Amino acid sequence: MKVLVTAAALVLGHFLINSSPAFAQQRLGLRLTAAETRAYHACLFEAWVEDYCRGNSWRPTASSDRVYAACVVANGGGRFPLAGRNRDNTDDYCWRAARGRLR
Repeated sequence: MKVLVTAAALVLGHFLINSSPAFAQQRLGLRLTAAETRAYHACLFEAWVEDYCRGNSWRPTASSDRVYAACVVANGGGRFPLAGRNRDNTDDYCWRAARGRLR
């Protein structure tokens, strides 16, 4: 009985994962070109660096802006503009930026 329940859970999990929005983009033919993929990954990396530095460079001093800027540069950031992005829309923002649809 345990084997049957485990197999059913695995099959259900497989269908849930494959029906997620991330996989739906591939099925709908919304693939990125090689250049767009590089831009998308650069945007995601930049967002990660900025979020990492924002979380780790917070200081209750006047030098927190300099610490943040130094962290971004030291981690290879600052190469992709992220105006209009916040933590809630990173994936959508980077997808649109890679496709050249930002306004």
